[in-house]
Amino acid sequence: MSHSRDLHNTKVRIFGSEYVLSSEESGEYTSKISNFVDQKMNQIAEIENTGDTTQIALMAAFDIANQIVHQRTRRREDRIRIDDALRRLEQQTDSAKK
Repeated sequence: MSHSRDLHNTKVRIFGSEYVLSSEESGEYTSKISNFVDQKMNQIAEIENTGDTTQIALMAAFDIANQIVHQRTRRREDRIRIDDALRRLEQQTDSAKK
């Protein structure tokens, strides 16, 4: 069975080039993400001494992926700390009932 998806086409500009992106997300969201990628690529281009768009795009992708992995790691660590705190609280509550 096939599912139809509502795709939104959004015209964006990333690193000086225009693209039409199709996404299930809203045009506003797609533009927001595109602006983030554009800013990251421009930031890297200012720092690095290269005019190679592919290299800049790869460096931007790596940097964005690095941010995501660090954020996921922090969330996982936070979840472990929260679970430990809840377990201790439950133990204290159980002890107080006895």
